[in-house]
Amino acid sequence: METVKKVTAKELLKHSFNMMMMLKAKVIGVEEVKAHANLLKQANNLLRYELDRAVAIQKFEGISIREIEELDEEGV
Repeated sequence: METVKKVTAKELLKHSFNMMMMLKAKVIGVEEVKAHANLLKQANNLLRYELDRAVAIQKFEGISIREIEELDEEGV
């Protein structure tokens, strides 16, 4: 089953709240909530990476992200 949903911080927070409510109602267990929390953390990290990447593109016009990553690896 594939569903296309927009991933935003607001949607992640809404999902997190729904998980807490389901846990409180004992619909799901702690282990399942922990698994969801780990996925939410990874999704949030990806959103942060996308934001950092967009900022870098704006800040360093004319240089590709790949070049920035390579410069970072060289310690420049």
